[in-house]
Amino acid sequence: MKRLALGLAAAGMSAVVLAGCGGGGNPYCDTVEKSTDTLNSFGKTKSNAAYTKYASTFRAIAKESPTTVKDDWTALAKATDTVLSAQKDVGLRLEQMTSAAAVKKLSTADLKKLNTAYKAFNATNDQRTAVVKNVKQECKITLT
Repeated sequence: MKRLALGLAAAGMSAVVLAGCGGGGNPYCDTVEKSTDTLNSFGKTKSNAAYTKYASTFRAIAKESPTTVKDDWTALAKATDTVLSAQKDVGLRLEQMTSAAAVKKLSTADLKKLNTAYKAFNATNDQRTAVVKNVKQECKITLT
């Protein structure tokens, strides 16, 4: 179980990457474009601060997004928040998950809580696919 938690933390969190440009008067596209640096770095930095920023970015984009993808952006924010909440609950920062010694100290219940959060996060593939497609269509910004 401890290997599963460490493996999910180290490798399971996928990235949404932005390339291209868009915007020009559309609040949704403008918000996506302004968030390029954060979205480009998504998943590269596994820290509480980085994931807090990712969740905040998803919420800001959701606020401006068309109804067709609002739930998808919101789900990404919630899944990211769930990971942060689980990390806080077990008393271990996200950046500490690469430390086998730190993970070894966690109880089975703590590991289960983390694994549940990571699985929910990793289950957002459909939402990520939807926002990638929508941003390309609406904003002419290519997400990969």
